[in-house]
Amino acid sequence: MELFDLYKTCRLCPRECGVDRRQTVGFCGESDVVSVDKFLLHNGEEPCISYGKGSGTVFFSGCSLKCSFCQNMELSRSQSQNHYSHDEFYEALVKLIDAGAVNLNFVTPDHFMPHIIWAVKRLRNNGYKLPIIYNCSGYETVDHLKLIADYVDIYLFDYKFIDTEGAAYSLHSPDYPQRASEALHFLHKTSGNLVLDADGHALRGVLVRHLVMPGFVENSIGVVNEMFFEFGSDVFLSLMSQYSPAFLIRGHERIDRRLSSEEYNSVVELVNSLGFKNVYLQDMSEDNDPYLPDFASKSNFGVW
Repeated sequence: MELFDLYKTCRLCPRECGVDRRQTVGFCGESDVVSVDKFLLHNGEEPCISYGKGSGTVFFSGCSLKCSFCQNMELSRSQSQNHYSHDEFYEALVKLIDAGAVNLNFVTPDHFMPHIIWAVKRLRNNGYKLPIIYNCSGYETVDHLKLIADYVDIYLFDYKFIDTEGAAYSLHSPDYPQRASEALHFLHKTSGNLVLDADGHALRGVLVRHLVMPGFVENSIGVVNEMFFEFGSDVFLSLMSQYSPAFLIRGHERIDRRLSSEEYNSVVELVNSLGFKNVYLQDMSEDNDPYLPDFASKSNFGVW
């Protein structure tokens, strides 16, 4: 099958819509024409990812998960439809590299995976060797990950829920825990833990992210325990406190508040007691949203 034929009966994500995205849009809201809301140099990722002039970050339009609380809501559900031809997409990536990007960071990438493979092949053929990052929601299929494996160096894997009820409530996807666990086990088996160079910069492997949610501390404890008992204390874990209800969709009153210091610190205490060796933590703020991205600003965002 030709690479872009994958859009004909699209099954790139666990939704497996099966629609012909050349004629209509899938659950993600996107057709077979690549749509990107932002190309930017991003200094708000973990320090091993954002350094120098920043991570060359590509924020695609659309999303196959559509979390009720997504902080990137204005992009993932955008109606702007900034469409790019194949050549325009490639040229935009080259501009990021020429501007000093230390890696290429594809955010919410699964529904445009054929375009990513095509672009990475072309970059490699033209001598570009910087790390390629797959910055995903965790809602993946193993078959999808097998297709992309040869074109990705680093996986930023957002493991949101191990709790089925919480996933159903917050993500409207009760199958999320099973999908995420299967995907993460596959990635750790095939790609392993994150590998850093002598300067502490990520070269390859898996970094697991987990956002602690208000009212769902037990879910976080379950995720941390799975990381420890399945992958050991060497796993790279980013424990995030940055939850914000700023873009929360109506009907989710249980999570219509900021995370408390007590909730976040209880999970940090577990991480410390288990002896995790490679952990990124965030400062805690209950009064504002220091991590909330301002996509209208031309400046890089994020604080670690």
